[in-house]
Amino acid sequence: MAKTNKNEETKLLKKVNRIANVLASAGVAYTDYLTQLTYILFLKMDSEKEELGLGSKIQSGCRWSDLSGLSGEDLVEKYEEILDELSKQSGIIGTIFTKATNKIDTPVHLEKVIQMVSEENWYLMDGDFKGALYESILEKNGLDKKSGAGQYFTPRPLIKAIVDCVNPKITETVADPACGTGGFLLSAYEHMKGQSLEISKQDFLKNHAFFGADNTSLVVTMASMNLYLHDIGVDTSPIVCCDSLIDRNERMFDVVLANPPFGTRPEGAVDVSSTRPEFEKTSDNQVNFLQHIMSIVKTGGRVGVILPDTVLTDAGATTRVRKKLLEGFNLHTILRLPTGIFYAQGVKTNVLFFEKGHPTKEIWVYDFRTEIKRTLVQNPLTRADLDEFVRLYCVGHVEDRVETYSESNPNGRWRKFSIEDVAKDPDLKLNFRWIEKEEDDKRTFHELLRELERNLDKARTSLLRLKESMPSDPHNSESDQIENKTPGPILSQKLQDRLLETAYCGKLVEQKVEEGTVEELLCKIVEKKGKEKNKNKNRPLDINENDSPFSLPKSWKWVRLQDVCQINPKVTCDDDTIVGFVPMALIDDGMSNHFTFESMRWGDVREGFTHFANGDIGIAKITPCFENRKSVLFDNLPNGIGSGTTELSIIRVDPSLLCPKYFFYFFKSRYFILKGINSYSGEVGQQRLGKDFISSLLFPLPPLEEQRRIVTKLEELLPLCQAAGMA
Repeated sequence: MAKTNKNEETKLLKKVNRIANVLASAGVAYTDYLTQLTYILFLKMDSEKEELGLGSKIQSGCRWSDLSGLSGEDLVEKYEEILDELSKQSGIIGTIFTKATNKIDTPVHLEKVIQMVSEENWYLMDGDFKGALYESILEKNGLDKKSGAGQYFTPRPLIKAIVDCVNPKITETVADPACGTGGFLLSAYEHMKGQSLEISKQDFLKNHAFFGADNTSLVVTMASMNLYLHDIGVDTSPIVCCDSLIDRNERMFDVVLANPPFGTRPEGAVDVSSTRPEFEKTSDNQVNFLQHIMSIVKTGGRVGVILPDTVLTDAGATTRVRKKLLEGFNLHTILRLPTGIFYAQGVKTNVLFFEKGHPTKEIWVYDFRTEIKRTLVQNPLTRADLDEFVRLYCVGHVEDRVETYSESNPNGRWRKFSIEDVAKDPDLKLNFRWIEKEEDDKRTFHELLRELERNLDKARTSLLRLKESMPSDPHNSESDQIENKTPGPILSQKLQDRLLETAYCGKLVEQKVEEGTVEELLCKIVEKKGKEKNKNKNRPLDINENDSPFSLPKSWKWVRLQDVCQINPKVTCDDDTIVGFVPMALIDDGMSNHFTFESMRWGDVREGFTHFANGDIGIAKITPCFENRKSVLFDNLPNGIGSGTTELSIIRVDPSLLCPKYFFYFFKSRYFILKGINSYSGEVGQQRLGKDFISSLLFPLPPLEEQRRIVTKLEELLPLCQAAGMA
């Protein structure tokens, strides 16, 4: 095979993504594009093999040559005929074309994909190059939140760490009963292929070592092609389309690696207990998959499986499954994972490592969750993040394991628990926690400043400027003995939180009589609303003094956001207008006001998305984006208009009467975040702000000029808080 370099891979990936953008504008989702690209790519590679005298796997009338030269509706009709015919075949053909249908019904767009594929000679490309390219496309698809494809994609750094620990051998069989796009199987192959050059072992590895199953046809297509491009299963794919929990396979495997789907069995699905009466009856997918994995691994076999906290803590049937696991298997290791690394945001997960045949005597736990924050895009998980865990795991010599936890190091992340420790709980819960989270710190803004003064010489200039800018501290004598205990990044956030608290209590800047009162401002708002058609003409509701969250200056007033702002306003413009499209992943979290956008036609993003314009404020309303403070004040949008994720609430204020940045910084405040969390509704992992939370929220409103002075002071002091805490 011809060798190719990283630059060529990048160049070709850009071409693939460029076509994806063209199709997206025509309403073709990235997942649909990827499946069509897979079909067309397979046809082209088969044609290239035939030209080299290696024969064709595809019957006459369904080959690449039968598409070439066609255009318009003739091309679409022939392509659909080929897909229908090949979906009926057996072997690798039938697997890759499982339930194949055409999703690109516009002739000009189908021609673009075919033209792009025709410009390259794919078969002669190095297998590693083709595989890396396809993996890159799968990863992009996995990060596409709009498509929902991320549920089939496990982060590759995590997969590699699990495979490194389980350490499959070239003579062993490896299964993934919920294989998604084939990441575990492919990583196992990469781990195993260099262990021997013997032809018989390499043949076994490529044609007999692996088994994968998934019940979603498009995923089976992607997984089969992913392995095929790495020269695995070139005649018969190791991937099958089936529901592992009911389509019982009698094969047993040396190694099982899996990340089963989250949630419960879909309504209407076949009851697992009807075909697996030996299982503890439950509708929980993960518990059923755990039982299935326990049943298909050989005695002496090894397992690495990703499971949510509920499998470790739930009662009833789940407790009985845990009992079977601990009594019949050696559950020797648990890796606690951080939130934010999976498509299903906020779900707390773990990796369980166990072997079949001996009862559990001790469990080693690595806590990679407490005080660890990761996101899919801005701060993704890397393989280097797990280097310490893999080193402490002691692959092949577990008898040499040594705890990093001790009485002198109570926050060490690697700790051993005996089965006697577990048995103390009648439900055998495995929710091991010992690292102390940061305590609820009650210190005031000035107390935090004094901690910095004692310990951070480099922050001296920032500290002095902060002290000079803040009101005097009435409690100075009470806090001289404050203990020094806060890491820099946490201290920075605390400083910023206290600063915002000071601002929105009316204590950051002085009140000026000449700036009037907020009552005068509210009269102007009511008057303007009354003149605008279809606007709420009611006077802002009076707030009962007993409902006030905290006291305000006399010139301020509590109001409800719906009475002074527009909530989720609509935008209208011509369909051909270029606007900014903003998925959640392109909005920074924390105290930042940074975001990026993709330029798209308004007609392509008008329906089914949230509308906004320059000057509007977007607030994430889903976990964990909300508590991570994903909010943004939009500006510099193409033509001043934008559209984006439906998980945003939009606030619009009249800048002639109110200061947008004053509202924006309020939405970054700890007060606002805590109020929002208390309003959450929905299931754990997919919780959202309560329906009326934004509109009915009590908001501290000062006169307009004071709003502007507060913003000026905040923009001066917030960067100093950041610098002081990090110095």
